[in-house]
Amino acid sequence: MKIISLNFSSISALLFFTLLMLSPMPGISQNDPQEAPSLKDKNIIYVYGGWKGHKPTESVDLMVPKLRAEGANVKVFDTLSVYTDEKLMAETDLIIQVWTMGKLTKEQFRGLEKAVMNGTGLSGWHGGMGDAFRDNLRYQFMVGGQFVSHPGGNIDHSIRIIDQTDPITKGLKDFELKKTEQYYMLIDPNIKVLAISEFDRESYQKPGKPENKVTGSTMPVVWKKHYGKGRIFYSSIGHKLSDFDVPEVMTMQMRGFRWAAQGKYMKKESTIDPAYP
Repeated sequence: MKIISLNFSSISALLFFTLLMLSPMPGISQNDPQEAPSLKDKNIIYVYGGWKGHKPTESVDLMVPKLRAEGANVKVFDTLSVYTDEKLMAETDLIIQVWTMGKLTKEQFRGLEKAVMNGTGLSGWHGGMGDAFRDNLRYQFMVGGQFVSHPGGNIDHSIRIIDQTDPITKGLKDFELKKTEQYYMLIDPNIKVLAISEFDRESYQKPGKPENKVTGSTMPVVWKKHYGKGRIFYSSIGHKLSDFDVPEVMTMQMRGFRWAAQGKYMKKESTIDPAYP
């Protein structure tokens, strides 16, 4: 039998090399934000309805082909009763909701929240997610914010990217929006803010009514957060579907969809650690 002899130096070098290969690279945390892969083979349900002013039906034609072009398995529903389908919800990686106002039954919200807590992502934009189910405080808690007003109606305003390292906003520059709503919202302090906007309107009240000054207020516009095992991504942009013609708006939204769909497959990011599940 042939015996292989290793001296102390050889063993030390081998051990050092092994430890080096197993150790994380310097400066990279295992829970740092990671770029999400495409939506290929992800199960998505697209739920639309509610107030017609935000064009929920038309949004299907805008977004669903883009999702399917990435290889996502998309099922489209025009009813909130889908949230009570426990089997379907458990199999779903991402819920995209476009449903301004309206009401959730207790059973519908219970099904939605349970799915998100177990890792299903939730994403949307503008009133379809940030002004839905106004009487459900727990829903607002899950989303991370709630619409209050849009001072001035459709106005020109600027969007400033404040996180250039996050994969959702990486490489994007500040941009302008023309003649569309600038949401003033109540905000959960535990969200991770990616983009903001500043108000230059005097008040969100109409003339002759008590004023609540908003001039100089800085408002989160795009954010993400965790809720249980699920991932939440929201953008308040999108009062008009033509807002998505701005390349930065569509890029952030699609990247947000990809990120939110990974709750069951990627670790929770250490940069988002709310005080609740």
